[in-house]
Amino acid sequence: MSKPLLFKFIETVNCRNKSLNGVSGIVIDETAKTVKVLTLTGSIKVIIKEDCWFYVNINNCTYLVNGRKLILKGGKGKFLNS
Repeated sequence: MSKPLLFKFIETVNCRNKSLNGVSGIVIDETAKTVKVLTLTGSIKVIIKEDCWFYVNINNCTYLVNGRKLILKGGKGKFLNS
């Protein structure tokens, strides 16, 4: 399974669970529907992709991505289109 966010720096925004807004750190594990983030304070948070939007830093560029677009389909590394 492709893990496009693995080892990327992310920050959460517009989460259904408001306590997850602003969580930032390095993605240390990724499943089809979740990311596990090592935060700047050293804690580990598991975040459901479809419940948040993410700022993702890739090659010194920051992108705002809807978490629903990050859900992996069938373990094949393809993103859902809806």
